[in-house]
Amino acid sequence: MNKIKVAFSSIQEVNRSCLNRPVILFGSGPIAIKTTRILGEQKLHSMVDNASNMWGKFEVDLIINDPESVLEIENVFIIICTTSFAEVSKQLSDYGFEYGADFCVSPILNDLRIIDELENISKKMLFSSGSPKAESSQYGGGIYELSVNGDEWSHKKVISGNCYGLIAFNDNYISVDTERGIFEFNSNYEVIRSKELPTGMRAHGVQYSKKHNRFYVAGSYIDGVLILDSDFNPIDEISLSYKKARFGDPKHHCNDCLVVGDSLYVSMFSMTGNYQNDVFDGCIMEYDIVSKERVGAIAQNLWMPHNIQMINGSLHVLNSLEGQLLKNNLQVIGEFPAFTRGLGFDGVYYFIGQSRNRNHSKNLGVSKNISIDAGIIVFDEHTKASRFLQLPPKISEIHSILLIA
Repeated sequence: MNKIKVAFSSIQEVNRSCLNRPVILFGSGPIAIKTTRILGEQKLHSMVDNASNMWGKFEVDLIINDPESVLEIENVFIIICTTSFAEVSKQLSDYGFEYGADFCVSPILNDLRIIDELENISKKMLFSSGSPKAESSQYGGGIYELSVNGDEWSHKKVISGNCYGLIAFNDNYISVDTERGIFEFNSNYEVIRSKELPTGMRAHGVQYSKKHNRFYVAGSYIDGVLILDSDFNPIDEISLSYKKARFGDPKHHCNDCLVVGDSLYVSMFSMTGNYQNDVFDGCIMEYDIVSKERVGAIAQNLWMPHNIQMINGSLHVLNSLEGQLLKNNLQVIGEFPAFTRGLGFDGVYYFIGQSRNRNHSKNLGVSKNISIDAGIIVFDEHTKASRFLQLPPKISEIHSILLIA
């Protein structure tokens, strides 16, 4: 069922819309009374109410009339002052009034606006999961499609595997899988090409540079980023430091990467290579793609960071163990009681993956609420409001999110 679009406005927008127009408040009571206090010098004509027992009475010196009386007033502007704003919006639309131009919801109800908008999102996305493989279409590792329509959402596994990084590529998608390697699939979820990666690499993040026509795959167990040509053939590698070559095992635990121009940004659990000693001096390190040399850390003191992205010209990252979303010179703009991993943005909301927190004991004393649930957080950075799309416990890991519709 199609829902009527509800027009919400700020105090400033309402006062501009009301200028030189007779104003009617739809709905009597406390919300209407509070609304009169924010209207400045606007001309209040009257009130209307669907409750017939209120007709003919007065409130704040305004007579309360039958709602159909608004049809008799020229150039009227109506402010909805009831929590039944969705129903009243439809009623006014049926009268022939245009939302925004002829009526809006009182700014007093803006808190409900935020709830209404979050509860009525319609979105389709893909997410990857490195959970153990399973035959079920509802859980286990792989690529999932998640469809959200208002207060209903559903998911299905479209590709099975242990999948991590996930990006758009031309009209298709690229992901990495522990067994399959790097692979490309189309919108019908058909794998159209794949190539195995070096054994024991544990490929995690994947990126593509159009400028260099290369794929870059971060390998947690090689302490480096493998460089592939357009046919997925390995042609080079960028090592994070000398430690893997000297000691034989990975020391930095890199996971995701981002390519911007000639710069490669890599997220890792330990800048110095001491996470195995329980020193999580996580960072985002920049490397020069041409020289393969380390440029320096652009963010430090992170705790298991993931999902570096450039969104609207601003570098973003999830500081996963502390449940933080960072942007604006990598300042915290959102904080969640979860292990955050997987990040998407549709221009309005952030979509943040939440995995089961297997390291919750490390958060004792840091967070007062440690969630063990897995799902997708929909987050509005301006109001700080969010909703949670919970997934079954057997989908315990989310690694990447890609919005597709």
